[in-house]
Amino acid sequence: MSNPETAREVGTAGPEIYDDSSRRSQDEVIRVCFLTNKLAPDGAPTIVLNLVERAQQHNFDCTVCFFGGDDTLQQDFENTGARVVNFGAVGEYPQFDPRSLPHMLRFFHQASFDILHCHLPYSQSLGRLVGLVSDIDHIVSTQHNVPSNYHPVERLAERATRRLDTATVAVSGGVESAFTGSDPTRPTEQGPWGTIQNGIDVDAFAESVAEADSSNVRAEWDVVDADPLFVNIARYQPQKAQRDLIAAMERVLEQLPSAHLLIVGWGSLESDLRSAVRERGLTDSVTVTGRVPEIHGYYAAADAFVLSSKFEGLPVTLLEAMAAGCPVVATDIPGVREVVADGETGTLVQPTNPAALAAALVGMSDEARREAFATAGRKRVKEQFSVGRMAADYLELYRSLAAE
Repeated sequence: MSNPETAREVGTAGPEIYDDSSRRSQDEVIRVCFLTNKLAPDGAPTIVLNLVERAQQHNFDCTVCFFGGDDTLQQDFENTGARVVNFGAVGEYPQFDPRSLPHMLRFFHQASFDILHCHLPYSQSLGRLVGLVSDIDHIVSTQHNVPSNYHPVERLAERATRRLDTATVAVSGGVESAFTGSDPTRPTEQGPWGTIQNGIDVDAFAESVAEADSSNVRAEWDVVDADPLFVNIARYQPQKAQRDLIAAMERVLEQLPSAHLLIVGWGSLESDLRSAVRERGLTDSVTVTGRVPEIHGYYAAADAFVLSSKFEGLPVTLLEAMAAGCPVVATDIPGVREVVADGETGTLVQPTNPAALAAALVGMSDEARREAFATAGRKRVKEQFSVGRMAADYLELYRSLAAE
């Protein structure tokens, strides 16, 4: 275990990659293995992809392991030069398929890594245990969400194994506080903590949005170019509270009768959300799209991006929306309020409050307000949530651990 000060320095790196030749030569390759549940195109795997891409460029040898299931991002990971290992699990929740365990154990018995970096609670619990019997020098875990979002069994297993971490990283101050309590600086049996906020390649994402054809999105879902269009991009899960959005649209339509809401994503509640739309008679104004092949056109088409979640870690979709120049309406919860400056880059409302959501969405009919929020949001995400800053912080952590 490292001492508590090691993790508390996380998040302090500047724009340049950490360099301390007196501890470990920059020419010496550091072997990092990333372990996650699956390679679906959502928050945690996207953050890992961005990190792996930068690590491969800075003398790190990266391997990415996942249990199985959704492998949408596998080719993207391979394009970075990283080795990708699929443990062969199947099903909607492949991490729970026991058939993947023998493959996983054989792999780590034969492999050797300086650092094992685990993401999401199931991968963290198993990865920490594997680290006890494998040739792995240090274990790092990143917490992407608050513990209340985890299944009780996952939460218990994650907490029981957390002391095996060399360093535990939260993606936001809100996540760190949710795990550690009111004084996250104190050393406890839970191990040393630190926060590294998520980041994205702002310029590259903005360029992809600018190149996307927004008219195709509006045409596909029968939204007239002049009609207000609100877009939500999130998994269809209870924490995202898209039913509140659907309820809010009833009120929005009283003042903006031509408005439309696209709820873009996938997940277990897809049919439930579609039923909610039908029950409220909103099929002409609210569309649950299901999974779409790309998202850039949706950001380009949107007049505003809306997030109705009850709790979050630090949503990548908010960073994407602000990079795309979308004004934001979101719930005032930890993690979100670290990204959205209320009244400056968007509007924050209390969670589980459809009336407040509706009022904020109607407020986005003011073009001058939208433009001001869009400009300020792009500036904020570029200055504070860049992938370069995030990668620099993680690579600094890796180098400091490898030098011990």
